[in-house]
Amino acid sequence: MKLRNLLVLGSMAVMGAAFTSCSKDVAFDSEGLANQAAEQLKAEYRTNFEKKFGVIDPNQTWDFSTMKSVSGLPSTGSAARTRSGEVSVNLETSGNMLIEKDAINWMKTNMKAGDNNTKQGSPFYMKTQEQTFTIVPCYQGQAGYYWELWMNVGGKDVHVWSKNTALEYKTVDGKWHNLTGEVPSSAVEVKAPTYTYKATAEQHLYFYLKVWTGGSRTSDNPNKITSSLDKLMLGLEGAKQYMSLNVPEDNEVTLIGCEDNPTTGTDNDFEDLVFMVYGKPTPPIIPVDEIEITQTKRYLMEDLGATDDFDFNDVVVDVQKVSTQKIHLKFDENDGWVEDYRDPEVDAGQRAIVRAAGGIYNFTLKIGDTEWVKGDKVNASQMINTGWGNTTIDPDYEIDRFTVTGWDPDRNNISLTVQKPGTTDSEEILTTTIQFPKAGDAPMIIAVDKAQNWMKERQSIPGGTNSPNDWWYNPVKQ
Repeated sequence: MKLRNLLVLGSMAVMGAAFTSCSKDVAFDSEGLANQAAEQLKAEYRTNFEKKFGVIDPNQTWDFSTMKSVSGLPSTGSAARTRSGEVSVNLETSGNMLIEKDAINWMKTNMKAGDNNTKQGSPFYMKTQEQTFTIVPCYQGQAGYYWELWMNVGGKDVHVWSKNTALEYKTVDGKWHNLTGEVPSSAVEVKAPTYTYKATAEQHLYFYLKVWTGGSRTSDNPNKITSSLDKLMLGLEGAKQYMSLNVPEDNEVTLIGCEDNPTTGTDNDFEDLVFMVYGKPTPPIIPVDEIEITQTKRYLMEDLGATDDFDFNDVVVDVQKVSTQKIHLKFDENDGWVEDYRDPEVDAGQRAIVRAAGGIYNFTLKIGDTEWVKGDKVNASQMINTGWGNTTIDPDYEIDRFTVTGWDPDRNNISLTVQKPGTTDSEEILTTTIQFPKAGDAPMIIAVDKAQNWMKERQSIPGGTNSPNDWWYNPVKQ
């Protein structure tokens, strides 16, 4: 948003206007005029909002989050991760590999679609050193869902591969065909893409699938997430001895089978995707004995300013409910350490992660009983991680991470109080407070899932008129 001057006296609930990076020149002589102007701007914002997105139904609410539970490794501290010293995200397409017939046959025989193949492995994570390793998606089974393979390295999410991408199979007549589903029985070879990752330090690593239950990726928000921490990916420790794998002779190999459906009634066949990790060495598989479970709501905040850009990126904050769960292991002579049972989840509190902060004025973010002041952590006039000046938005960037108390995700008790200095030394700091909108209000705060990315400066949120491809919606009043 372009920077202009703004002078608004008084405060407005929901539609507050005294902070922004895109603003109007407004001056008032009295409190009455200030209130009048505030109402005028409020009405103007709503008019522009409805002009763009349609009439707001009086029952329309603005919380689009699902609070999905996501498993991860326990947090190792509260310090924010900044751009300096970040985990490497360099994943290079390094060529392709031929998967031979005996490997295909092993997967079709030992990882049969519909069979419960849980016994073939156990939940795990890995631990990298300063090393290079390669990931190869080598087999697709019977799976109607669409998914993407991701890995989390030291807390950084890295996209590896998307279903059907660059996979081919060869039939007995020597012809190659694009693979768009299950590897057929007629395949005598599979040509699979390879992705090489260079780890720059010792880090914990785990894999997960983002799953869309339709046949394609319809939005940033997956319908499900399946993880190696949740026994939805298994390290197939014994599988590689039965296969001819075209890896360098002195490299170690780990095969991983994936389940794309975490819900009750899943078949647990773990053949929806099988991928390989090889290297010299590979990151070792480590049995999981404790996980952290988070439920995240992302708040995207807009200011009144120019009343018509609707980029909702002036403040972006993730607020989380956190719990931990112990996993008890037992030793099996054939399979090594395997999961025995899990304890009930233990409440580990609440936390917030500020991802982006636009505007040029100081503000106080209140979440439940906890307050966070922008100027206490960064330069209050600095615009951070909002794409200003054609910079790149980093969805994992952390301005700050802190403990929260008293947050109620059902009530969305979150607010933003903006402080704008007067234009002369004699004028007091002016404040305005923005609350989470009530049903039927024109929103300045929207709640979404953590997977939803935010917009760049002056780039409006999309459509929003009940299109299935939109990540939010505003039904037009009938």
